[in-house]
Amino acid sequence: MNSIQVQNDEIEIIEKLLLPESAHFPDDAKSVIKCWESTDVSACPGSGKTTVLLAKLKILADRMPLDNGEGVCVLSHTNVAVNEIKTRLSSCADKLLNYPNYVGTIQSFIDLYIVKPYLKRKTTATLQVVDDDVFSFHLLSLIYKTNDYPQLRGLLKNNFNKEIYPTILDMVKSLYLKDEALYLGRQARPLAGKGTKSSTQYILAIENLLKNEGMIRYKDAYRYAEEAIAELSDKYVELFSRRFKYVFIDEYQDCDVVQRRALDKIFDKTKACVLHIGDPDQAIYNSDVVNQEDWTPSESALSIATPNRYGQQIADVINHLKKREGNIISAESLTSCKPTLIVFDDGTRNKVINTFIDILKSNDLVASDGIYKVVGAVKKKSLAGLKISDYWEDFDPSGKHTSENNYWNYIQTITMSLEEGKGYLAELNIRKLLCKILNYLGKKYTIHSIKEKLDNTHFETYKMSILKIFELSEYTKDIVDDEIKNMVNALIPSANGAKSVWDELPKYFLEDIYSCDKDIKHHNSMYVPSDNITIQFDTVHGVKGETHDATLYLETEKGGTSDIKKVLPFFIGGKPTKTADYSRKCVYVGMSRPRKLLCLAIHKKTYGISKNTFDTWNVIECE
Repeated sequence: MNSIQVQNDEIEIIEKLLLPESAHFPDDAKSVIKCWESTDVSACPGSGKTTVLLAKLKILADRMPLDNGEGVCVLSHTNVAVNEIKTRLSSCADKLLNYPNYVGTIQSFIDLYIVKPYLKRKTTATLQVVDDDVFSFHLLSLIYKTNDYPQLRGLLKNNFNKEIYPTILDMVKSLYLKDEALYLGRQARPLAGKGTKSSTQYILAIENLLKNEGMIRYKDAYRYAEEAIAELSDKYVELFSRRFKYVFIDEYQDCDVVQRRALDKIFDKTKACVLHIGDPDQAIYNSDVVNQEDWTPSESALSIATPNRYGQQIADVINHLKKREGNIISAESLTSCKPTLIVFDDGTRNKVINTFIDILKSNDLVASDGIYKVVGAVKKKSLAGLKISDYWEDFDPSGKHTSENNYWNYIQTITMSLEEGKGYLAELNIRKLLCKILNYLGKKYTIHSIKEKLDNTHFETYKMSILKIFELSEYTKDIVDDEIKNMVNALIPSANGAKSVWDELPKYFLEDIYSCDKDIKHHNSMYVPSDNITIQFDTVHGVKGETHDATLYLETEKGGTSDIKKVLPFFIGGKPTKTADYSRKCVYVGMSRPRKLLCLAIHKKTYGISKNTFDTWNVIECE
């Protein structure tokens, strides 16, 4: 395979396009930009790996069309790459986003090229991936309307417990297969073992729903992916090597085992340039999955260990939490404030957030457009021990906005589903929104009955509206809002003398809780009117990939101990417990978000066993 030669003057042109004025790529980033052979790339937090990827795409775009109709494949877990190309490489976006290239999510790619072709061999019906509610409804109907499942019916009847499951449908929703045995809910022992008539009939029912109705659940798509990978033919795999000569897989550390196996089988590293880009120390999405093996970059992996986000004072903190050898060395031009520790006890825990605000002021970091976030690892209020809500009681652990039934929450959910390439999920939430609007108008529908109504009465109108939404050039809240309103206006006529159906809906339902108006209370955020700043609260998982001006990491507890207690050995040279690795990654991700100031809030008891961990920090005790 011919390698691309990139000269320094070409990189200089790209630096002017993608970097701030007078800024340059560090040497390690340039090495990645100039590399056109298959390899792994380990990128530290804040290293600008997305910008490095865009630089490589710009180099390829300038050489398009490639030889023999070859294309480029860019995969990640969200559609961020698509948006970055459109905004930062707008002049060559058309080249990069059209055939023979593919830019999208990993799961969408696997569904499109592996799972769907495999399932089409199993059914002639139109494939539809549905949620557990829809699937369980159809499964229960199938079990009871034919005589093919007598043992399974008897099993359900004999084990149904109204104290646990309100209805038999709820019980069916809790059924799942594990090693071909049938389990119920969280019960440790199988309800029916492998090879029993009941478990065999359950498998048969699922297969019949696929065969006759093309219906599978989201979680079944994962199982079918494993089957499909095993049956991929060499000829089919060869087609990918011919089409995609340059393959970039971002956030590779968050791929699960099935995704990695699929991607490794599809993309032949000897026939294409395949780059796995990520940071093993930030693998927090699959770290708590049983038997999940973390991605380990090869010994010959390239590294981008020069952050352009934070100064060395923050780098020195997170270096203790790295698993791979080699320290993060910040550029000399980057400076950060001295990290600050906030120590509290049971009586002063409610002072932590105000203390954080005072620290912002003392470091002259208060600005109306500043990004200040408070993050923690444990969000569930029902759990014992420290949680985010123990520091700020208004925290909503559901991750939803002030009202989950608010119009703008639906719009946001639909937009995010579209960005992630999950059209089926977007369409489901559109139906939920239509049900909610009709319910306010006194017409009761469910997501099932509304589908029947749309199919029978408004099929063409609804189909064309959905297609128009799916084919939007970009997915933003405002654009999706416009199309949804056009759809509603076409489907639901106004009544009661109102000019528009929107005039008949409650004001609180239509209130824009995403507005930037400071007078409106934002979800999981606290506005400080005296300083004209907003403090936002989130989980570690929620802020992954973000950059803040200042970050306060909260000590939280689960399973009788805290994340900070678990990671202290990494700082003081002790021996971490076997369960500490997941906490290490969470703390690593959370503490690597800020540009200027890192704060950590810990209990006085934790501080008492920290030895010399925080000798180089500013230490402030809440009073």
